[in-house]
Amino acid sequence: MSATPDAPASAIAGYTDAGRRRGFYSGAREIDAAPVVVEGRLPDWLHGRLLLNGPALWELPHGQFEHWFDGLAMLHRLQIGPGGVQYRSRFVRSQSYLQAMARGAPATAEFDTPSPASLWTRLAGAPVTDNPAVVMSRVGAQWIAVTEAPTLMGFDPGTLATTGPLPLSDDAHIHLMAAHGFTDDAGNYWNVGTKLGPTCEVKLFRLRPASNRREVLARLRMPKAGYTHAFAMTARHAIVWETAMRAQPLSFRFSAKAYIRNFRWEPASGSRLHAIALADGAVRSWDAPPMMCFHAVQAWEDGEALVAELATYDDARVFDELRLAPLRQGRPLRAVPQLTRYRLEPGRSQARVEPFGAAFELPQVHPARWGHARAGIAWGAGLDAGADSRFFDRTLRLDLQTGETRCWQRERATQLEPLFVPRPGAQAEDDGVLLVPTLADGDEGTRIGVVDAASMQCLALLHAPQVIPFGFHAAWVP
Repeated sequence: MSATPDAPASAIAGYTDAGRRRGFYSGAREIDAAPVVVEGRLPDWLHGRLLLNGPALWELPHGQFEHWFDGLAMLHRLQIGPGGVQYRSRFVRSQSYLQAMARGAPATAEFDTPSPASLWTRLAGAPVTDNPAVVMSRVGAQWIAVTEAPTLMGFDPGTLATTGPLPLSDDAHIHLMAAHGFTDDAGNYWNVGTKLGPTCEVKLFRLRPASNRREVLARLRMPKAGYTHAFAMTARHAIVWETAMRAQPLSFRFSAKAYIRNFRWEPASGSRLHAIALADGAVRSWDAPPMMCFHAVQAWEDGEALVAELATYDDARVFDELRLAPLRQGRPLRAVPQLTRYRLEPGRSQARVEPFGAAFELPQVHPARWGHARAGIAWGAGLDAGADSRFFDRTLRLDLQTGETRCWQRERATQLEPLFVPRPGAQAEDDGVLLVPTLADGDEGTRIGVVDAASMQCLALLHAPQVIPFGFHAAWVP
């Protein structure tokens, strides 16, 4: 059977026996306000909103999406205050969502779902997905949800109402965009976007608060751009990496292929890392062995050298392993992320490459360190690299200098990205809590772990009123 936003998740074949894999199924409802049971004790200082974003609807009456990344976006808010915790959820009213609801089937090409548009429609300019199911950021005070397309979808962090795409009026000519932008202390939004063509251009841009013009500060030119999900920043540089998953511009233009099928793994092309000076846009570049990468742990400056710490993969099979079918079947993950440190030194054309950990993804550091100074502690989602790991099942604290690892793990549970929330006024880098969405086999709904970020002891569990489909990233609004 198929599911609609109002249909029960149990109507989907396999859901009842899925256990923790229920997070990969449709069925989440829009809820206006529901109390959240608190098991344990919350820190007295923890007041604010936890925002979650991710795919939530894959099945439609006349078609379905094929990949975890494809599902229609839903926002979730947990309001934490002296009076308790309240939950609210809303689908993002993107054009992709509205058209899919009207058709009862996918209306645009998504990450791994092909375009339903005809060749003539595509040549005339078929719509690009604006389904923002990945990251939440800010431009000034305006909250936005984004994916790897260039739309910045506005929303209200209190009501979760969709306010629509930010109106951009410029000549930046960006076809693809990293999902992970960076908001600096002045509220400027920084990101990298790609222009496809016979020669591809990757552009670093800045969008100032209340402006509708993206200022392009630097351009990198290459025959085929690498798949770009994120980039990193230091106090004076942006660090952009080219993966060996290379865009095929003609395929993007003429084929009906899903987004990721317009890329090809080309290890012979290798990878490159670029450092862009924020002051004048000057670019320095280094070659590196072929790799795939979604996320950076951090980047920092070490004298005249630069250092980037990335969660990398040896090849591109991770994309196939994260399709819905194998995830719902519980097949083991074979593509395991490796923590890799790239040292970018003046006078050298090759990056110095140093592995320093494994089975660590969705990394977090203290928000005051990102883009400013070197962090000593990182947190992330982990799995057992030496076993048949079905998915992320533990939360890790990693000392980036000594390599010491501490772990929090619920029994028979999936554990997603840990969001670090620092205690107001704290001095220690790990003085705060982690907010960790989890789902165990026997849970009625998602449970958010509130974990001491230093000791990795669980202080409380927040019992959400439904299973929140597995998403990617979170945000905290004090």
